[in-house]
Amino acid sequence: MSDNIADKPVPSMPPLKRRDLLVGIGFSAVNAAAHLVWNPIVDYWQYVVTTIVFVSALTFWLVKEWRRLDLFITRFYCAAVIVDIFAEGLLQPFHHCTFDNLMCTGRMFIVFFAAWLLVYPCERWFQARRIAGGPGQGV
Repeated sequence: MSDNIADKPVPSMPPLKRRDLLVGIGFSAVNAAAHLVWNPIVDYWQYVVTTIVFVSALTFWLVKEWRRLDLFITRFYCAAVIVDIFAEGLLQPFHHCTFDNLMCTGRMFIVFFAAWLLVYPCERWFQARRIAGGPGQGV
């Protein structure tokens, strides 16, 4: 028996994770919906209440999905959306420009999607190296 790494079959790269992408799309949709809900609001307490509702719902969703999300970039993006909604909601009366906020939400998603496509092969490569090296063997 040889412990040569070259003798071990190389694990094939599984297809891109749809769950990660769908969660990212969902978080973007909720982010856009929050900005649309905030558009007609005039009282500050309404901004605070709706912000708390959106942040609580997204936090609950992220906690529920955390173990099922495979990619770091998806987890990072979801956390960034939660922080963005919290900050935008509390600052909305002073920064009330729905179109610009929706464009920013779109740009955030485009960056996430590009990173999702580019980072996925890198994450799989690192995981394969970690598995091939085994615990404590350092590769």
